[in-house]
Amino acid sequence: MRKNKYQGYRAIDFLKDEDFLRWNFFKEENDNTYWKNVMEMSPELTPSIEKAILLYNTQVRLNDYSLAPEVIESHYTIFYQHVQQHRKRRSLYIWFSAIASLLLLFAITLIYQHSKEQPSELLEFVKATSFSKDTISKDIQLLVSSEEIIRIEEKEPTISYHSDSIRVTGKSVADLNASGYSRLIIPKGKRTRLTLSDGSTLHVNSGTEVIYPNRFTGNRREIYVNGEAFLEVTPDADQPFMVKTRDIEIRVLGTKFNVQAYEEDHDIQVVLVSGAVQVITDKDTPKTKLIPSQMYHYKEGQASVTTVDIEKHISWIHGILYAEDERLDVLMTKLSRYYGEEIMYDENVVNQRCSGKIDLKNDLREVLNGLTFSFPIETEYENGIFKVRTK
Repeated sequence: MRKNKYQGYRAIDFLKDEDFLRWNFFKEENDNTYWKNVMEMSPELTPSIEKAILLYNTQVRLNDYSLAPEVIESHYTIFYQHVQQHRKRRSLYIWFSAIASLLLLFAITLIYQHSKEQPSELLEFVKATSFSKDTISKDIQLLVSSEEIIRIEEKEPTISYHSDSIRVTGKSVADLNASGYSRLIIPKGKRTRLTLSDGSTLHVNSGTEVIYPNRFTGNRREIYVNGEAFLEVTPDADQPFMVKTRDIEIRVLGTKFNVQAYEEDHDIQVVLVSGAVQVITDKDTPKTKLIPSQMYHYKEGQASVTTVDIEKHISWIHGILYAEDERLDVLMTKLSRYYGEEIMYDENVVNQRCSGKIDLKNDLREVLNGLTFSFPIETEYENGIFKVRTK
């Protein structure tokens, strides 16, 4: 065995390695010496090895599968006797491969079950915490604690979390409380690019709220989204990434996808750009796995998956809005959020449908006036409100 064979290994990779499993299973002196040498020669691997040992000791347990202790001891004794009968190391590998495969199955399954069944600390925080947020403010609000609120006047700032500080457009605005949570509130008319502590980034759209830990710990990364965000998740098999919304959960390892889950819209869309995600509604419903260019749509308890043009669903991050046979009132709602302006319309607008591309870099007046050439509508601006009515 070569020392450098483990370069780049993570905890989950060690749990797949027969030498590692044999070491933890038998605790033989020669294996102890071998792994001590591995950590001395490659100290950067020590954290992953220690984490793998912790996972092995706390979550890889045969009696989790309802085997009585005496049965486990019996199987162990019989297996060990077989191994002792074969003194050649090659034979030991042959015998060990069977138990290694079994242990690997237990390891992966139990780690997944542990992650699935462990109560969500994030959701407990969301339910238990009540911030006095200013819902009228035109500023972006970053609530780093119940006492500290950072107000950001910029229209499209960048927010990033570092080892010791939180920065807004490159400027440090607060010390980082590693054990705390942050709540980011984006008002209508503004957007931001958010970089989390693990390097994952979110383009956060107007009228969106995101809640997340200042630093990810434990065996999973969780955030909560009410609104719309495009995510680029940093891969980490040891810490799966999960996005919680009002009705669904999205699980990923490393991928790009868009989630739209405004509570007031009563429906949710997940569009996968690359990688793979699982969408979960509740424990009694089968998980839905998406492949790139697929959209998961959830409304009133009903789910569907269709193939879509992904560019039309993520173009908002580039200042372009696509409409495809969309009701005009839905388009008005999106424009109101993006520009941060109130738009009122009469009930007949609901009957109009539109398709096309809108350049959001244009002034809202220009956008609405442009629609009057395609639809039997007229617009006016009065007392700070855009009014749209059918002719």
